[in-house]
Amino acid sequence: MTMAYPVVATHSGDWWSIEVTGGLPANVLGVSQARRLTEVQAIARSLIGDLLETDPSTVNVTVTVELPDELTQAVELALDATAIERAARAEAAQARSRAAAALIDARMTMREAGQVLGLSHQRIKQLVDRAPGNEPTDLMAQLETALTESRRARADTTPTRKATP
Repeated sequence: MTMAYPVVATHSGDWWSIEVTGGLPANVLGVSQARRLTEVQAIARSLIGDLLETDPSTVNVTVTVELPDELTQAVELALDATAIERAARAEAAQARSRAAAALIDARMTMREAGQVLGLSHQRIKQLVDRAPGNEPTDLMAQLETALTESRRARADTTPTRKATP
């Protein structure tokens, strides 16, 4: 198995500074720069290949983007909001299905249920056919769970970290 060299990319002015933070011999410093973040991985591979006198195409790198605290907070907030939005949309879809089924169970026609929910009678039929159980879920609990799971997943896999002052 091939080692993945850890690389840190830090935005500085119009450039990204690149630093290989592990895997190189103790007396070798791996630093470079790239104009665009999309170039960091290729430049890092080339740099490591040159330093180790090996084919760059055989070099694997793991790029971590280092951001200042205020940018890290903005990114985290956006990712949290996206996770909450995704969970809320899923819960809204289930709530619509439960409501459609409840209206039909209350002996309304598909057209009447559609009028109440602001949907077509065809859509009511689709919702009723896939309706979950009638027990409502705790929306706040669902959103908190989604947020927690999203943060846990990012902690395990996100190639972004805070810059050290």
